[in-house]
Amino acid sequence: MNGLAMNMMAAGIFATLVFDIWQRALQAATGIPATNWGMIGRWFGHIPRGRLVHASIGEAAPVANEAAIGWIMHYLIGLGYGVVYVGMMTALFGGPTLLNGFLFGLASVVIPWFMMQPCMGLGMMGAKAANPNIPRYGALAAHCIYGVALYAGSALHAAMAG
Repeated sequence: MNGLAMNMMAAGIFATLVFDIWQRALQAATGIPATNWGMIGRWFGHIPRGRLVHASIGEAAPVANEAAIGWIMHYLIGLGYGVVYVGMMTALFGGPTLLNGFLFGLASVVIPWFMMQPCMGLGMMGAKAANPNIPRYGALAAHCIYGVALYAGSALHAAMAG
């Protein structure tokens, strides 16, 4: 595997770990719960059965191994974002930077806001949640931190690779 591919994967995995650490730290400091990856797994588990949109994912039928499915999908998506981010920034700008990492993370929040949250019954930008600001700003903060961590993971890998 070449150095660029390794850098892409390192950035994605590192940033996903940082994302998870951020959510746990936020939960410890504020009591705001971290993402329930079991519910994400449930959502993904229903897609092959022809069900993408739910009124409430919590009320949907459970899926075998949904927590494992959720965690696996979380890390595969994080890895995918790393490939897209490092590849795109290398092709367009000569490489990742702190600014383009932040902006990439900021742009990536459109996926939870306008796809995942509505499909799981929370509405656009979490509008149907009990407190819409929690999924709305939680996703925004986590994705901005994730974007910065994509840059940091790429830079760390590049420094370690020599």
